[in-house]
Amino acid sequence: MKSRVERKVMDDVYKEIFSRNIGFFTESEQEKLRGAAIAIAGVGGIGGLLAERLIRLGVGHLKITDPENFEVSNLNRQFCSSMPNIGSNKAEVVFSQIKGINPQARIDWNKTGIKTQDDAEYFLNDCDLIIDAMDFGLFKQAVLLQREARRRGIYYLFASAVGFGALVVVFAPGGMTLEEYDGLPADIDLSSEEELKVSIERICPVIPTYAIPASEEAEKIVQEIISGRRGAPTNSIGVGLASIISANEAMNILLKKRDICVAPQYTYIDLIDRKFLVGTIS
Repeated sequence: MKSRVERKVMDDVYKEIFSRNIGFFTESEQEKLRGAAIAIAGVGGIGGLLAERLIRLGVGHLKITDPENFEVSNLNRQFCSSMPNIGSNKAEVVFSQIKGINPQARIDWNKTGIKTQDDAEYFLNDCDLIIDAMDFGLFKQAVLLQREARRRGIYYLFASAVGFGALVVVFAPGGMTLEEYDGLPADIDLSSEEELKVSIERICPVIPTYAIPASEEAEKIVQEIISGRRGAPTNSIGVGLASIISANEAMNILLKKRDICVAPQYTYIDLIDRKFLVGTIS
C-alpha cells in the first residue's frame, strides 16, 4: 500500500501531465477519466490510435486485445506499424508504445481476441464501456461483446473507417441490440456462417460519392469484404477520424457533456464529401 506522500506525488504528476486538458474538462471530470476503465477489442487501424488518444485524455485503465500480428499491408494506416514491427503482435506493441505516456495508467493486454463467451466475459470484467474496433466480418465476436455489455449494463460502441470518413454507433445497455441493428434474429446461431450475414446497408448506411460505381464485380468485392475473405480498402485519414470520433463518444459516455446518440442512430462524417450527419438505420 502506498503512503500518503507517495499518493500525493502521484496525484501531482497526473495533474501536471493532464494540466492542458483543464479548461475544457473540469478537475472533477479529469478525475472521472482517471478512474475509468475502457476495453478496446482490436488495436489495428482504429483501435491502436484510439488507445493512444484515450491514454492522452487521461483514462486510467485500458484493456486491449488483438490476436493478429503486424503485416506489411498495415503500414499505410496503423499506429505502431513499422518495418521493425512486422510479425509482432499488435496488442503487445501498442502496449509498449503507450505505457510511457502516463506511467500511472493500468494497461492490460492480451493476444486472445474474442472467440468465445468466456473471452467476452473476461475481457469486459470491471470495465465501464467496450469499444469494438475489430475488422469487418467478425459479427460473431461483435455480438458476443455486445451481449456481455448488455448483461453488465455498460455501453458498447463500434467504429468503422469508410474511405475518407468514419461511422460510429453507440449502443445503450438497455436499448437496441446489435442483432436488431444488423437485421439478425435475436436467437441467431452464432456458429452458422449462413445466419451471420449482414447487408451492406447495415454496415455502411451512407456510401461515399467517390466509391466504386455499383456493378456485379463491385458487389462481389463488397461481399468478400463483409465475409472477411478480403481486406476492406482503407487509409490513414479514415482510420484516424474513426479513432478520434470513438474517443470523443467514449469521453461523452463517461462525462455526459451532451446527450448520448445511441442506436438506431449513427454518427457519420466524410471529409471528401464534406458530410456530417446523425442518421437512423432503417
